[in-house]
Amino acid sequence: MNETIKCHILLHSVVAIFGFTGILGKLISIDATPLVFWRTTIGGLVILIWLALRKKITKKSRSTTIKMAGVGLLVAAHWILFFASIKASTVSVALVMVATTPMFVGLIEPVAFKRKLDWRELLVSAIVIAGVSTIFNISTQHHTGMVLGLASAFLAGLFATFNGVLVKTYDASNITMVELISASIGTSIILVCTGGFNQELFILSVADWIWISILSVVATSFAFIVSTSVMKVLTPFTTAIAINLEPIYAIILAVMFFGEEEVMGVEFYFGASLIIGAIIINTLINREKK
Repeated sequence: MNETIKCHILLHSVVAIFGFTGILGKLISIDATPLVFWRTTIGGLVILIWLALRKKITKKSRSTTIKMAGVGLLVAAHWILFFASIKASTVSVALVMVATTPMFVGLIEPVAFKRKLDWRELLVSAIVIAGVSTIFNISTQHHTGMVLGLASAFLAGLFATFNGVLVKTYDASNITMVELISASIGTSIILVCTGGFNQELFILSVADWIWISILSVVATSFAFIVSTSVMKVLTPFTTAIAINLEPIYAIILAVMFFGEEEVMGVEFYFGASLIIGAIIINTLINREKK
């Protein structure tokens, strides 16, 4: 099989796996914080072992490690809010809200790097806001999930901006390893402070252990390793366009797994189309800039 075609198949498989993350979040019965603790602990250890076996762990200065660890705490908070959004509403609502992340990146970057805000970024943001408003107005029962999802997207925008700086100097695998381990430590501290670091954290049902293992190993470690490898063959633009399809994969998978519970009204899908369409337009704009 042609290497490029193989990488395209792998990339879309990884995007589908990322979309499946929301399904796993709903299938796992434990709360968001212990869920993120296990995801980051197992996922971080798997990548640590993978790098150690390949002798790819690089030495970092203390200040660099602190920066990466700080971003890891943002990742932990992002995932906690993301899974809380799923448990408060539906997989579809949570994923569509998190799909607004590029909008937040477009608003955060000008502040972080002291550059002017591009009018095209404002246009994309306006379309995204219109999509969110459309969904927000259809039903009050999803408002909590939407707010949590948007907060999660904002944090994702923050750590994506910081990672964009780190990845120019440091290996992406090593960055992810430090961030996941930091996220694991951060969530464990939260659990200790809230009384959640107890026997119940380790005594889970067989089903929960299976889903957590899939989430941590397949949807975190494996997905990251594969997505990094295909980027050596495919262009960043191709990769970005594929990743923008994640909410679509997630919505389809959610309906397949949970049926009518995940079927939303016409207004929801119209709002979701505005958001996803705006994000794809944003990707095209970024390509034009480069």
